[in-house]
Amino acid sequence: MKSLFNSAENRELIQRIEKLTEVTKPLWGSMNSTTMLTHCTVSLKMAFGEIVPEHNETFLRIGRMVRDRLFDTDVFNKNLATTKEFLVGDNGKFDDNKILLIAYIKRFGGVNPDSSDKAPHPYFGELSMKEWDSLIYKHLNHHLLQFGV
Repeated sequence: MKSLFNSAENRELIQRIEKLTEVTKPLWGSMNSTTMLTHCTVSLKMAFGEIVPEHNETFLRIGRMVRDRLFDTDVFNKNLATTKEFLVGDNGKFDDNKILLIAYIKRFGGVNPDSSDKAPHPYFGELSMKEWDSLIYKHLNHHLLQFGV
């Protein structure tokens, strides 16, 4: 599995993000490119503990049922359900959102993957940085594929 901790793979994701424009259309789904950038930044903010998801036993039960499948796959299915933390409203300016997402990707790539830091995920509870890395990479890849980059 590819990783944000691998500098070449981190750069490759950033290069794909750089190809996005404000008018890039999705191949599926209803998000525009600005919304997608904001949406993807949420998972990085969660990994750093900047956004703490609401504790929800129902979501955590679902997460326990699908965790192994999700962590074992390389790609996410289209139109997966999400939690309210990932449903973003006012999206700001495209260029600002692109710069912010890239900054978070670079910041995450500089984290010690073996750090004992953990942060909660709405479906999977406390995750290590290696687990966050796996989910974030797959999530970013999923949405970049959605926008054809």
